[in-house]
Amino acid sequence: MTSPLLGRDAELAALGRLLDDALQGKSSCVVVTGGFGIGKSALLDAFTADARERGFTVRLAKSARLESHLPGAVVRQLAPCLANEHDLEELYSRAAHSARKGPILMVIDDVHVADTFSKRALAYLRPRLEGLPVVIALGASQGYLSTDEVTLPEIAGAHPHRIDLDGLDIASIARLTEDLPDRDPRRCYELTGGNPYLLQALLREEDEGSAAVGEMVGMRLREYAGAAEVARSAAVLDGAAGLELLSALTGFDALPAVDTLVRLGVLADTDPLTFRHPFVRNSILADMPVAVRSAAHARAAWLLFESDAPDDRVADHVLKARSVRLPWAVDLLREVGGVEHLERALEEHLPDEDRLSIEVELGHAEHVADLGKGRDRVHEALARCEDPHVAANIALSLIQRMCTETDAYFGASIAIQVIARLLPEDRDLVWNIVCTAYLVAANRDMQMANCANKYYDDLIGDIPQDPNLKRVRSALLAVGNARTGDSAAEAVEHALEALEGEYVDLFSEPFLFTFLVPVLGDDPEHINKLWLSLSSATVSYDPHLRRGILSTIARGAAFHNSGDLARAYTFLQTPVSTGDAECPAVVLAKAKFAEVCVELGQFDAAAPHVAEDGPLLQHINIVYARGRLKLASCHAEGALEDLLECGRRLALRHMPNPALIAWRHHAVRAYLALGNRDDAARLAHEELDLAKRWGTPRVIGTALMSVGMSTDDIDVLTEAEQLLASSPHRLLHAQSLYWLGHHLRRKGRTEAAAPLLRRAFDLARELSAHPLAKLAGDEVRDEDNEVQGLTKQENRVARMAVQGLTNRQIAETLHLTRRTVELHLSSAYRKLGITGRAELVAALWS
Repeated sequence: MTSPLLGRDAELAALGRLLDDALQGKSSCVVVTGGFGIGKSALLDAFTADARERGFTVRLAKSARLESHLPGAVVRQLAPCLANEHDLEELYSRAAHSARKGPILMVIDDVHVADTFSKRALAYLRPRLEGLPVVIALGASQGYLSTDEVTLPEIAGAHPHRIDLDGLDIASIARLTEDLPDRDPRRCYELTGGNPYLLQALLREEDEGSAAVGEMVGMRLREYAGAAEVARSAAVLDGAAGLELLSALTGFDALPAVDTLVRLGVLADTDPLTFRHPFVRNSILADMPVAVRSAAHARAAWLLFESDAPDDRVADHVLKARSVRLPWAVDLLREVGGVEHLERALEEHLPDEDRLSIEVELGHAEHVADLGKGRDRVHEALARCEDPHVAANIALSLIQRMCTETDAYFGASIAIQVIARLLPEDRDLVWNIVCTAYLVAANRDMQMANCANKYYDDLIGDIPQDPNLKRVRSALLAVGNARTGDSAAEAVEHALEALEGEYVDLFSEPFLFTFLVPVLGDDPEHINKLWLSLSSATVSYDPHLRRGILSTIARGAAFHNSGDLARAYTFLQTPVSTGDAECPAVVLAKAKFAEVCVELGQFDAAAPHVAEDGPLLQHINIVYARGRLKLASCHAEGALEDLLECGRRLALRHMPNPALIAWRHHAVRAYLALGNRDDAARLAHEELDLAKRWGTPRVIGTALMSVGMSTDDIDVLTEAEQLLASSPHRLLHAQSLYWLGHHLRRKGRTEAAAPLLRRAFDLARELSAHPLAKLAGDEVRDEDNEVQGLTKQENRVARMAVQGLTNRQIAETLHLTRRTVELHLSSAYRKLGITGRAELVAALWS
């Protein structure tokens, strides 16, 4: 059978040494302290048994709270002859006489609740027994606030031995539960802190709380004014128990009771307040009648709501207040969403239309949670609705909020169901439903997107009457132009028409947003109109995003386009760090953020955001950003693979426009790094042809750089630089300056190259484009100076390797043999302390 003193070996050993000292004629006093149930009495009992085995005379006394008003109730257990204070000398004489015959152990448990007379007698006796073989052991509870005239230090002395008991460790709990395979020792420790009393109570219960323990805790706290009520309120608030909320929930100033509860070890000394042991909290709640507990949670929910606490925290209390009607919480429960919250909302008294809306939302939540009944619930609820217009508008609201991969098929089936009941005069409502379902489907996997594209021509051909829907149609026209890349001017015209007027919900659809950003991104004034429109939205129709996040992404993309990397990083970091990873808009933000990190030289920060792929349109941006990261890290083969995959996916979606994603430009650089100049030139000319169709300086300038790099054509690179110089795209301009200067320098035209490279360096540094600044700065640096210990030629060869040139290309450019290039690189690796090309970038930028 397991010992009740499991895990107390160290404490028993310390007490045993006091007995050894007593046998040598030395007196001592020891105070054993700890919280309720920690095992003080059991330890003192074991100490007593050890003393008896060693031949000690043992005198035992135990205090009781109900006897604390009886004078001498404790000390008479030690010496029944003691009648009053005049007998204290007699008490001492008898104790001393007995000690001269043999060692004595005097044990007084729960001394903190002893009567005053007994405390005074002990305080009188202890110092007079010094020098005699007497051990006095006092058991006292943690945090007890004595209001008596005799305190524990006066009884025990200024420097008594002290044993502060903690809970059992996990290893000891594992031994205690070795015959209980369903009990996890670590979880038991988390709940009880190893407190033996709480641990034994937990092992007797099926749940993680005990009503009996809760009742006992309440009884013990009643002697402290307000402590029991504050403990109940703290148990209800659980983790949100700030002093102000506690006081509001209890109805009085909770501070004095909080002080008591912390000292007693019931509450942890934290802010907000939490229970030291979760099992105690659970037990207090288990002891509360259901109706009382529900009313307390209802009150807590309202107090948290009024204090602007997060919606999910308020909703958690509403869920636990099921026996209380809370009509004010319905909208909050719908906003939080999820099966359990929507089921709770349906328990309120609701108008028929609201009930139908919530039931449909519940069905969708069940569908997202992969519960088969969800789809049936939605279809049955919509079918029961007698008014087809009400059913259609509820369905439309639901489709607008759809975001997951399987939502596209579900949304299409809902749209078909409600449209079948509408009449010809409802054509605007039908158009709106079809358009919304199209936008959801077009953003999904390629098969679903291509199916959805069949409805695009119908939407464009049917002009709605509602002015806002006409604006949505203009946005669709802009998307059509952007997909094919036919005319930037027409796309921008349609997009600006769409933004003229009040905000329209459909502008928040990720598919539409993903196209409007590059369409309007070439002109700061145009992109500003987009983010201003998005920022005017009163609510977020995407359940994964807070209101205003889409406008934040749009602003981040705008700063990225202009080359303001620092502000782009700031704006894109918020949705990346706070948004749901499944949300298409967050996927787009991650890709943009990774691109910014690459251009800042923060490769490690970019890597986690491009690790996961998927079927959404926005995942193509992820693949593109991953390709750019690999290219910047000198992994040309991997970069080319990702960039070509990006192009393949865009082709399957019939999106050749280089304005959407400039994958060809970076694939050209990857081809050149791998020595494949022919494929680089082919892809560059393809990009230029498409760029001229679109017609914006950003796209044409990028394509001209591609052609100039792949053909080593100075005139084309000059044209690119001149075009981008007059555009708002400052980072692209810095890149064009660098590539023009770089190629001039390769051709020996160093005087012409120097000012270009200097301008590239200054502009890149201003924009925080550290990798580009490093490249440009290294080329303008005096070549006679050694760089990081490298000779002039080693530095030159290493820099060309960083740019992606093969050993053969470096040899041809510098008129060296390939063997000489290899020797220079090997020497550079050795001096930089690296092993190969993959580490060159970091080594040269350090």
